[in-house]
Amino acid sequence: MSAILDKFEIDISLVSSSKLKFDECRIDPKFFSENQNFINNLDTNPLEFYCSEIFNPPVFKREFLQDENECRYLASAEIVSLAPEITYITNEQADRLRLRVKKNWILVTGFGTIGSIRISDNIINGYAIANNVSRIIANTGFEGFIAAYLESSYGNKLLNDHAAGAVIKYIEAPHISKIPVPVLDEKVVKSINERYLTAVTCREKAHELLQEADLLLHQYNNLPPLSETNFETLDPSKENEIYFTNVSEVNYGFRLDANFYNPLAKLAISNIEKYSKVNCQIKDGVVSRTFYLNRFTRTFVEKGFGIPYMAGKDIIKIRPSDVSYLSNTETYGMEDYKLQTGWILMTCSGTLGRTCYIHHNYENWVGTHDLIRIECSANFDSGYLYAFLSSEYGYNQVMRYKHGAVIDHLTPEQVEEIFFPILPDKQQKEIGDLVRNAYDLRAEAIRLEDEAQEILTQALTKNK
Repeated sequence: MSAILDKFEIDISLVSSSKLKFDECRIDPKFFSENQNFINNLDTNPLEFYCSEIFNPPVFKREFLQDENECRYLASAEIVSLAPEITYITNEQADRLRLRVKKNWILVTGFGTIGSIRISDNIINGYAIANNVSRIIANTGFEGFIAAYLESSYGNKLLNDHAAGAVIKYIEAPHISKIPVPVLDEKVVKSINERYLTAVTCREKAHELLQEADLLLHQYNNLPPLSETNFETLDPSKENEIYFTNVSEVNYGFRLDANFYNPLAKLAISNIEKYSKVNCQIKDGVVSRTFYLNRFTRTFVEKGFGIPYMAGKDIIKIRPSDVSYLSNTETYGMEDYKLQTGWILMTCSGTLGRTCYIHHNYENWVGTHDLIRIECSANFDSGYLYAFLSSEYGYNQVMRYKHGAVIDHLTPEQVEEIFFPILPDKQQKEIGDLVRNAYDLRAEAIRLEDEAQEILTQALTKNK
């Protein structure tokens, strides 16, 4: 019978009627996958056995603000982002609906993209998170283990198998709480748990180092914070971009789009010219190359037969998921698209201005054409340049150049127009070293998580 079914390119599973009755009468084939059968043949407990609570907040009407005194809000897709959008909801709404997350809670996306995992850390502790992200409050000593299991190929597949929905998949706390978790040796659980929680600590320290780099960038260049400046506007609600300007400014480049006259961008340039001791535009010797590449045909293959491929959305993720691989033999000019140590990447289509530093992470990956590559000159520290471009002074200048009727775009030539404060070599290196140390810690976090996954896989398959 199975040989006949194999000829059909449809999702089919053979299931006994007794199992259908036992499993809530689910009849979708994925609910009875081989992976689930494999886990069910082990000694397991339901996930709720290891937790004090698993829940989703209620659905609510989102009323977003731009008030730093209110509660920072993250959408579902942003829980695994290193640079989420800055949005706020009221503190009252965050507390009343129990939207705030706390340290060491496990967050699981359950709508659209199922099973993105993050342990709530000091970075997002107290943030309000979308209601379609399930909160798992694991018992002490199991937080890292549960996160590792749900992120593994075994646990993540179960999350997707248990998801419901004909078009858009979703899963919520009641179903997540029933996910079977294998009973493993206490030493194995402890080893996995410690590695995952240590990885969380590494990312927290990396975040602190990048904040320190940003602080020194401002201090050494005598630059006051832009965020503390208020401007007169025709739209106090900030729902639309409406800025005051004059005819002489319009004549510069003949730009009629409001973002080009963003007062924060103009103030950034003014402050750099006024307060920094030495400054110039990036094109004046700061970079040796600023470029992107042509569109190219992408032939994807299985892992082991190609080179990892980075899309624009991947550069701000804690770690890229669902990595694709480009064929070694079917990709013309592959070497031109490989990323190199010390480069700075910047998104230039759709969501603009997000940056990534190539250091112990994506060396020799292939990057999409929709990433601007910035190669620093030998006499400037690339880590320092990255810190600047990631700062409010760099970002606001980048965003004034966005253009496009439907999809926003940015060109390398426009990036080179950015004004840049020049520091002595010693201070550049001090800031650059903070950036590199931060990326070292991020790399260590990924290494620890990979190590934990190897331990988990060995424990699950040792008797197979």
